[in-house]
Amino acid sequence: MKKLTPFRIGLSLMLIGSIWTALVFSTAEKISQDMNLDIKESANLDLNLKGKGLGFYEITIPDYSKEIVLVKVLDSQGYVINLKKIQTKMSVNYFEFDYGGKYTLEMTNFSENPIQVKVEFGNTKSGDITLPVVMAFIGVFFLVWFGYKRLRNYSTAHPEENNP
Repeated sequence: MKKLTPFRIGLSLMLIGSIWTALVFSTAEKISQDMNLDIKESANLDLNLKGKGLGFYEITIPDYSKEIVLVKVLDSQGYVINLKKIQTKMSVNYFEFDYGGKYTLEMTNFSENPIQVKVEFGNTKSGDITLPVVMAFIGVFFLVWFGYKRLRNYSTAHPEENNP
């Protein structure tokens, strides 16, 4: 039977925490879509979010050349809870939602040319990843601590000092 070392404990905790975090993110509510927006045209994406949490949207304009896209996040009553003017090739933004329901991401093309937009809209599930992230950080701490202890006790022989 192999000895349980701080290195193995740390590596195990880090792997379990990382895989758990990835599973939480992969099961979160989200939607992705590629869209073509003509001049002054708007497009919407709807998503049902559950409970209370932190939502996100990622906007990518593959052939970016100083286009402007206005992005609004609307709650189920039609109130604007987030408003951003996107003027970069890629932008990730976050918004808080206090209750579940249908949320709408509305994008409007304010540039002088039609553009292609890649959109991802969803829930980060930030409240559900606290435990796995803490577990991964404890694992990293064990790895660093074990490495420090090994290096502190490590001594090298200097051949020129051993010759009389």
